[in-house]
Amino acid sequence: MEFKYDLRDFKFILKEWLPSEEVFACDRFKNTFGIDDIDIVLNEVYKVAREIVNPINAVGDKTGAILENGVVTPSPGFKEAYQFLQQNGWGSSSECIKLNTGMPLILYKAVSEINQAACPALTSYIKLTSGAANLILRFGTEKDEAMFLQKMLGGEWQGTMCLTEPNFGSDVGDITTRAFPTNDPRLYKIKGTKMFITGGDGGHCENTIHMVLARPEGGAQGSPGIGLYIVPKIWVNEDGTLGKPNDVKTARLEHKMGLHAQATALLNFGDDDECYGIRLGPPPDDSGCSNGLAMMFHMMNESRIGTGHNANTQAAAAYYFASQFATERIQGRPFGVKDAERVPIIKHEDVRRMLLDMKAHVEGIRAMVFKAFYYLDIQTNSSDKERTGELGELAEILTPLVKCYGSEACLGIISQAIQVLGGVGYTQEYPVEQYLRDSKILSIWEGTSFIHANDLVGRKMRMKRGSSFTNWMATIKEFIDANRNAPGFEKEMSKLAKGYRCLEEVKATYDSWYGNIGQKRSLIPLNALKALFVCSQVQVAECLMEQALIAKKALDDMSPDAVDTTFYKGKIACARYYVNTVLPNAFLAAEVIKNEDDTVMTCPQEALIVH
Repeated sequence: MEFKYDLRDFKFILKEWLPSEEVFACDRFKNTFGIDDIDIVLNEVYKVAREIVNPINAVGDKTGAILENGVVTPSPGFKEAYQFLQQNGWGSSSECIKLNTGMPLILYKAVSEINQAACPALTSYIKLTSGAANLILRFGTEKDEAMFLQKMLGGEWQGTMCLTEPNFGSDVGDITTRAFPTNDPRLYKIKGTKMFITGGDGGHCENTIHMVLARPEGGAQGSPGIGLYIVPKIWVNEDGTLGKPNDVKTARLEHKMGLHAQATALLNFGDDDECYGIRLGPPPDDSGCSNGLAMMFHMMNESRIGTGHNANTQAAAAYYFASQFATERIQGRPFGVKDAERVPIIKHEDVRRMLLDMKAHVEGIRAMVFKAFYYLDIQTNSSDKERTGELGELAEILTPLVKCYGSEACLGIISQAIQVLGGVGYTQEYPVEQYLRDSKILSIWEGTSFIHANDLVGRKMRMKRGSSFTNWMATIKEFIDANRNAPGFEKEMSKLAKGYRCLEEVKATYDSWYGNIGQKRSLIPLNALKALFVCSQVQVAECLMEQALIAKKALDDMSPDAVDTTFYKGKIACARYYVNTVLPNAFLAAEVIKNEDDTVMTCPQEALIVH
C-alpha cells in the first residue's frame, strides 16, 4: 500500500489553530522561519518520507539489526537514510537548542512525525542523538561542544541515553554502574552494565556517544549520588579525531516483538578497566551529591513527550492505511437493502465507526501533543519571563498526559486499523500489523504508564501546592465559559463542562486522600491511571472543540463547493464524536475513583497467583 500522510491537519494546527506567530516572532526564529515556510517545509519532508524513509521500513522489520562477532550490521538502507536526514536538515541540527539552524518545535515535530510514521525504527536514532547533543549544549564545556557536536549533528556519530541496568529499571537511584576519579578532575573510569539501550550499537555510525548515569566513588546513596558522563564508544582525541576503542562492548542485541531494525543493546562498560567518561556538570559536593539525574531529566522529559508523540504517529499511519483499504475493498451490501450491489466497506456502518474513532483519537491526541510543543517553544524562546514560567508549568502538566495517554490509546487505534483490514490485516502482506508490534514498547519506554500516572497525581497535581494544576484546569474552564452557548455545539459544550466538573471532583478526591494518607494511602496509586485518563480525555475533548469552532467559522465563510469543505466538516465530526462517545468514559472513571473501591488490595495475594 502507498504511504500517505495528512499534511492538511498539520497546516491547520500551525496556521489556523495554534498562535504560531508568537513562536516565530521569538528572537531565535524571527529571521529564519515564518508562517510562509510551513507549506514548503512540510511538502518537502513528505517527499523525503515517501521516497527515502518509508522504503526501508518493511525491509528493516524483516531483516533487523544483526550482531556477529561483536560487530553490528544495520538493516539495509538505514545508514544511508540516517545520514541523509541528519545531513540535510531533517534531523538533530533542526531540533537542538541554541543552534541557529534550529526550528521551532511546533514545526520540527511535524517534520519528525512524518518521517517517524514512515519508519519508526529509524527516527529514534535521531531523537536520541538530538537529546544527547542538547545535554552537551546545556551542561558541557566549549571543548565538549567542539569535540562532539559537529560529528553528531552531521550524521557521522550518534548519541544514546544509558540508564537501565539488568537489576534496575525504573528505580534509577539504585544503579550500580560506577565512576572512578582519575588525575584529570573531569575524567572518570566507568565500570558497569546497561541494558535495553535504544540505539546502543546500531552499526550505522562510526562512533556512538553514550550519556551514562553512574555513581562516582563516595557518591551518596540513591538518586542524589548519581553523576552523568559522556562515554564515547571510540575515544575522541583532543583534535577531534578518533582514537582507540573505549572498552564499551556490545554483549547482545535484544530479540524484540517489534522495532527489529532499531538496535536495542546490552552494553558492558569497562570490562578491561579501560573505559573513560567525561563528567558533565559540577563534581560531587561534600555530601556526595551530584546533579547527574537532574541533568538527564532534560533528555528524559524530551523523550517522554516524544514517546507519546511517536505512539500517536504510528496510530495515525495505521489509520491512514486502513482508510485507503476501506475505499478499495469491495465486500458486502448495504444493511437491509435486498439485492443491492456489493460496495466498498467504507459504506458499512461499523467500518465508518472505526474510521471516525481512529480519526478523532489521532487528531485529538495530536492536538494535545502540539499544544505541549507550543508551550515548550514559548517557555524556551520567549523573552517574557512571566509567560515562560506559566507555559512551562502547563507543559509539565501535559507531559505525563501526552506520554501515557498517547502510548496507551495508540494500541486500540492500531488494533482497529487491523480490524478494518480483516484477515489480511493480521498478515505481513499489509503494513498495519507492524505498527502494532512496533508501538507496544512505547507504553513502557521512558517509564511505564503507571509511573507517569503516579507522576501526575503525586507531583504535577500537587506542584506549587496545587496551583500549577489549578492553572491548567483554568485554561479549560476559560474556553468553556467563553463558548458555552456556541451555536450548534450546545450539547457538546455541556458535555465538556461535565468533563471539567470531573476534573474538579478527581482533584478534590485526591486532595482528601493526601489529607488522610494513613488510611487512604493505597487508593492514591491504585486510581492514578484512571485519574490520568480523565485529565487526558478532557484535555483532548477541549482541543477538539477549539478546532471545531474554528472549522465552523471557516465553513460559514466559504462556498459549499470549496476545496476545504470536507476537511472542516471532518474536524467538526471529530469533535462531536469524541465529546459524545469517548469523553463519557471520563465521567465513569471519575465515579469509580470517588467510589474508593479497594478490592484490588483486599483480594488475597495468593488468589492472584496460579499455583
